[in-house]
Amino acid sequence: MKNFFFIFKRLLYTFIFLGIFNSAQSKVSEFNYNAKNISNYFSGLIYFDDLNYTQSEKFFKKLNNFEEKSTKYSSKFLHSLINLGKHKEAYRYSKKLERKNMSNFESNLFLGLHEFRAQNYVKAKSYFEKLENNFQHQLIFDALKSSLNFWVEIAESKDKKKIQLIDIFQPGYNNLVLIQKVFAHCYIGSLDTELEFRKLTENEKSNYSRYNFFFANYLLNNNKETESAEFINIASKKYPGNLLINQFKKNLKNKQINKTQFDCQKTTHIVGEVFYIFANALSSQGNYKLSNFYINLSKFLNPNFLSYDTLLAENFFVLKKNNDAKQIYEKISKLGSIYQWYSAKKISVILDEENIDSVNFLSESFKKIEPGLYETYDFANFLRGKEDYEKSIELYSELLLKVNKNHELYPKILERRGMAYERSDKWNLAENDLLESLEILPKEAYVMNYLAYSWVEKNKNIEKALTMLREANQIKKHDGYITDSLGWALYKLKNFTEALKYLEMAIILMPQDPIVNDHFADCLWMNNHKIQARYYWKNVLNLEKADEELKKKAEKKLLFGLQGT
Repeated sequence: MKNFFFIFKRLLYTFIFLGIFNSAQSKVSEFNYNAKNISNYFSGLIYFDDLNYTQSEKFFKKLNNFEEKSTKYSSKFLHSLINLGKHKEAYRYSKKLERKNMSNFESNLFLGLHEFRAQNYVKAKSYFEKLENNFQHQLIFDALKSSLNFWVEIAESKDKKKIQLIDIFQPGYNNLVLIQKVFAHCYIGSLDTELEFRKLTENEKSNYSRYNFFFANYLLNNNKETESAEFINIASKKYPGNLLINQFKKNLKNKQINKTQFDCQKTTHIVGEVFYIFANALSSQGNYKLSNFYINLSKFLNPNFLSYDTLLAENFFVLKKNNDAKQIYEKISKLGSIYQWYSAKKISVILDEENIDSVNFLSESFKKIEPGLYETYDFANFLRGKEDYEKSIELYSELLLKVNKNHELYPKILERRGMAYERSDKWNLAENDLLESLEILPKEAYVMNYLAYSWVEKNKNIEKALTMLREANQIKKHDGYITDSLGWALYKLKNFTEALKYLEMAIILMPQDPIVNDHFADCLWMNNHKIQARYYWKNVLNLEKADEELKKKAEKKLLFGLQGT
């Protein structure tokens, strides 16, 4: 099927092209558009759009001198070469474009970075000055160009006063300014470096968790191992899910630190991180192609910092490019046990999508690591999601013996074990866990919802459940699950008019949820909207997530209304 769509797309592109070509033949007759060139060109474009850089480069490479015929070609060819790590070829092609006076944004950028890496700062600056905006947003382009100019100036002089050049940045990029200011202090060997790092990592206005790693790494590179260990230990508790922090902590403990992976006294490492920042921003905006390009420029500038591949893998993962994502996850799993477990979790999701046994895969992966608290918690959650409640309860119980009540995981473990008990029809145990979890964190809306909804379903503590759900709804005002639970509690109390208001909101928030559809239909029926009620019961039958028991109930309701239940 994939091959069919590829062929169809290529034919479509070709027909469009030929239509344009025929209408403008007199203007482009000097160009030799033969069938083979056209086929190779559009094959390259299609593979490029599909993020298959190996194939796009293969077809683009066959088109010698095609840049004279298409400006898109030279840009996309360079993207393909750089994304494949073919830097020598990218350099030669960029120089070819320069000789032909056909340089573009990508060629000038790459040549500038090539000279920057070789410490030829004057030449680098000359290429950066030629950059023309190829972004949709002028601010992004301005920020990139300002960053490159700033680092050329700093690298040329190592003059402390040059740090003030950070003021050339456009408003709206405070985060970028703060990060680069810290690295600039480090690069010039400023005595204020530690102070600036602490100001950044302690800044609560934005998430600077990543830079806890860079600070700890800086301390280590400056022979302050004890301070580094103390700092990273605190950071790991503050950001337990951060890969860089946790792997650094583990490597430091095991004396396996790679000091060469990042050094903020190397401008190439710093600018590599700057490009990563842009890549991350582009990824968050859904521009994955350009994000990939900037990640690979980061890797060109600092090939030792292999963790850049995590964002590359994530981009492929989001785009459902499963084979590409899997290959990268397998690669980064070699960075240490933290990355190994992270990669295994990601691959297990891909296996689920491909209907391959993910339980066995992740179980074997779990055996291969030395699991800490968070890895065990992850695995228990995974098993609970796979309805292996017995094993998940066993792991949750083990964890509760290892952590005290003040640990951030303690109420979360109670919550998840409570859910597993509830699904195992061990309600008394479930209720105890959920109540204890709420004693520790009384404003956790989702725990309140789970407990209260369970009470409602069991026709138990309905008034108390209603009070709890109203509070949860105030905390999470537009959450579909909580809104549905509140509406359903009101329904159980026979307040059908108010219940309808919330259940109508729930169906807007979660139109594809079968239980929400069923609840809304029941309430419509009790409000004498019987035609509409049958519509939503019928909807339950057509929804993928509806289980067989719910479908049988909906069928009965369609025939007999609520009198038949």
